[in-house]
Amino acid sequence: MIFLTEKILGGILQGKRLDMKVFSFFQLFMVFLFSCGCEKDEFIVKKQTDDKGVVIATPFIWKTSLHQKEPMSNSIIKNQIIYNDNIVVPRTNGYKSRSISLISSKDGKVLWDWKGQFEGDSEYYDIPFHYQFENFLTYHYGASYCINLDNGNTQWRHIRDRSFIPKITGSGQFYFSFGDITNTYGYDERIAFKGDIQTGNISEFLTANFFYECLDCVRGVSFINQVSNKDNLLLISFMENLEDWVVKPYFGLYDNYLKEWVWDRVLITPPKYSNIIDFPPVIENDRIYAVVDNCLVCYDLNFGKEIWVSKFSGNFLFSGFILEDGKVIANNEDTNMYALDAETGRQLWSVPTAGTSSRMSYLNGVVYMVGGSGGGRLFAIEAATGKILWRIDAGLLGEGHGARFRTNAVYVLPAKGDQPAKVIALSDLYAYCFEAVR
Repeated sequence: MIFLTEKILGGILQGKRLDMKVFSFFQLFMVFLFSCGCEKDEFIVKKQTDDKGVVIATPFIWKTSLHQKEPMSNSIIKNQIIYNDNIVVPRTNGYKSRSISLISSKDGKVLWDWKGQFEGDSEYYDIPFHYQFENFLTYHYGASYCINLDNGNTQWRHIRDRSFIPKITGSGQFYFSFGDITNTYGYDERIAFKGDIQTGNISEFLTANFFYECLDCVRGVSFINQVSNKDNLLLISFMENLEDWVVKPYFGLYDNYLKEWVWDRVLITPPKYSNIIDFPPVIENDRIYAVVDNCLVCYDLNFGKEIWVSKFSGNFLFSGFILEDGKVIANNEDTNMYALDAETGRQLWSVPTAGTSSRMSYLNGVVYMVGGSGGGRLFAIEAATGKILWRIDAGLLGEGHGARFRTNAVYVLPAKGDQPAKVIALSDLYAYCFEAVR
């Protein structure tokens, strides 16, 4: 066959006339050559482990490109967004063209693209927090948006008449955003607004009980958490600055039915620089768990009393924390992951990981995250023991040296029907789907 092709090509180059049957055969052969399997074979990924038995490469179920055309700077979604067993990811569609996309967790196919940003599809977006209710997804990044997850249509979008921070929480069809007003002293302070996720309409909801120890200093509500099974109670996290950016972080429990504080102004940690509540607290078994700068804390919900506080050398700005299997688990900027007993605050284990990291996801006794420092590896860590099971290198998956996983969300999906439990992580170029550890 190769000899015949060379002969035909040689005849063409020499200007010789060819028999039409031979020439037709040549045409069909060339179609076959370029469309049916003569391209370079797909890179085959084999399972590899390091000298400690940690998996550093493993075959994937599928991978899909995050770029429709040439790769470009991509946006980021910090917390996993899952809808009907499919995942919401950032993608690009060409030069300065970005979208939010829903892709199938079964095969990685793109189901829809959303490009509803006010600044057009060149707009970069960073979604550190979002609120999801039924088929609606809302977030705030410069402007406020809501996407219909069924079809990728814009449910609504608003440019607000004031400054809002990206933090957002909610309960049912209502969500809480945090924006600035001018107080009676003529300075800005951040209060809570309540919005309807179906329309995006918002109204002023709650101002914290500030003491105004420094009139021109920053102060504001950080988060509102609905207390489960107690529909009228809301946990309010807020902060008030003193001079030189010394911050006092507080909790308060608010009765939304009676419109009064059950307890208020509980100082979480002593005042200090950058003492900020960066992640929404978690409420479980009448306890409040939170991360405040370099401290993990636990407080009694009913009375606002401290139960335990654990201090670390670095903060948890990148990972936040999760509460799973009776443990508070968080990745610290000191390049270690820690697990504390949720009842006592006693440290159960620590393991070297990375400083910068993605948020953590949990499935079937395993914590997954991307360690951004040290090359962007995908970690799987056993929650019971802290044992590192995976430290997967994207460079071993066919992308080549220097490839990395991004500190985007890591998506986890339990087994369903004939589909195994899955872990999906994003590199700079692809979304990779792996079978979960368990």
